[in-house]
Amino acid sequence: MKGIGGSNLTSSPLDLGQGDSFARRFPLPTRAALILIWPLSLMAVFVSVRQIVMDGAIGQDSHAYWLAAQGGLIYGAVPGQRDAYLYSPVFVTVIKPLAMLPWPLFATAWVAIEAAALVWLVAPLRLRWAIPLFLLGLPELVVSNIYVLLAVSAVVGLQKPAAWSFAILTKVTAGVGLLWYAARGDWKRLFQGIGATAVIVAVSYALDPSVWHAWVGFLLDNRSGTPDSSVSFVARGLLAVGLVVFAACTGWAFLIAPAVVLASPVLTPVIPFTILLAVPRLLQLGQAVGAREESKIS
Repeated sequence: MKGIGGSNLTSSPLDLGQGDSFARRFPLPTRAALILIWPLSLMAVFVSVRQIVMDGAIGQDSHAYWLAAQGGLIYGAVPGQRDAYLYSPVFVTVIKPLAMLPWPLFATAWVAIEAAALVWLVAPLRLRWAIPLFLLGLPELVVSNIYVLLAVSAVVGLQKPAAWSFAILTKVTAGVGLLWYAARGDWKRLFQGIGATAVIVAVSYALDPSVWHAWVGFLLDNRSGTPDSSVSFVARGLLAVGLVVFAACTGWAFLIAPAVVLASPVLTPVIPFTILLAVPRLLQLGQAVGAREESKIS
């Protein structure tokens, strides 16, 4: 049989595709997950349609990005306010060429980019898994935040540490996955991730220091503005760090995804959980990491 990515896969009763070894190790949780995922995916479709019809929420978050790229970047709106821009100045610089499009075209392009990222994330799986998991990402496509892109950065970051700069320079604490390298004593890759982020910041700061001062001031002014309280946010952050360390020690790379969810500045409503769609790819990479380490030992 083949996964949706077209690669030849060994047949398994659970049909999990390239995560089959995990399924064989934990068959009951895997079966339970498949049973649960389908009704949840149908609920996600219902929520997405309701958001479009009742709230007109298409591009609700990406509109803030588009506006921020139109002119002078001002961190005036507080988190939770309509069209509040919360990320670093680098993000605006990167999307500025795309933001030259009129809003309807920009919104369409943003959804297309995230949809393509969703397809890539679920590609290692067989259709019985891939379809419901893709549907679970629909609410994120409707509001058009960056959670799908964070999932991609978590996967790429397991091989290319510089990819964590995307998480650090947008949702900041979501970059917790970079600690994977510290916990494994892989200092070279840890410093690659830190160094890449530092270089990006240095170049951007040299171009316009004032917007960086504004962003840092904005973060400090709103440091207790998470919807679930600052105490809960700190507790979540500590748990996320512990989860990454545990993942690094056990080789369970898929735990990076829930760690990033826990470290996300906003954990309500359910859209941040879209990051969990990184799990299939992280399972695949985790198996490859384990195989490499076993070959080194032998």
